[in-house]
Amino acid sequence: MTASRVIERACPVCSDGFLDPSTYAYLFGLYLGDGCLSRQGINSWKLRIVQDARYPLLISQCADAIAEILGEQRVRYIDRRSYVEIHASWSHWHCLFPQHGVGPKHLRRIQLSPWQRCLLEGHEKQLIAGLIHSDGSFHFNRVVRQLKTGPKVYKYSRYQFANNSDEIRKIFTDALETLAIPWTSGGHKTVSVARRQDVAFMGSFVPNKD
Repeated sequence: MTASRVIERACPVCSDGFLDPSTYAYLFGLYLGDGCLSRQGINSWKLRIVQDARYPLLISQCADAIAEILGEQRVRYIDRRSYVEIHASWSHWHCLFPQHGVGPKHLRRIQLSPWQRCLLEGHEKQLIAGLIHSDGSFHFNRVVRQLKTGPKVYKYSRYQFANNSDEIRKIFTDALETLAIPWTSGGHKTVSVARRQDVAFMGSFVPNKD
């Protein structure tokens, strides 16, 4: 009996393969934050995305997105205790992620290809979710104000996204602005969304990490 041969999925960039824009937008956001490509042999690439081990739901969502793009279950995990590396091999990952290059992302140009701009248009919510799930957070900020009656504690929620790359942060803020979500800069590498109605809106399409 001969072993069944794995039929590789056609590339949606250099061939006629199908690429779901919603899934791609989410996975692209994860890649920009915590992903990388490396060669595996002559004709194959390995996509690696790292997720905090405390968030099994995010690990599952990442694996599902990779599997959906590949069209079959070829996703593997490496448990590093504090984090989990989700990886899969395919000969066309470099087609889907042309931002791949030598060195850290913040030390090289990160620009969207024309086909990426077209594909991501209308899927900013999924892109933002992927970016938040990689280099972002949702938390409550605590502020103490001194009133005549004494100190009063205020708590408000906000989303933050932190990345060393100016261009990746611009991809994030461009997506926010497309959805009419105001943002502020919190330091040289952090973007914040703090207005109550905007945080609530983002919460409608950015699933909690846990």
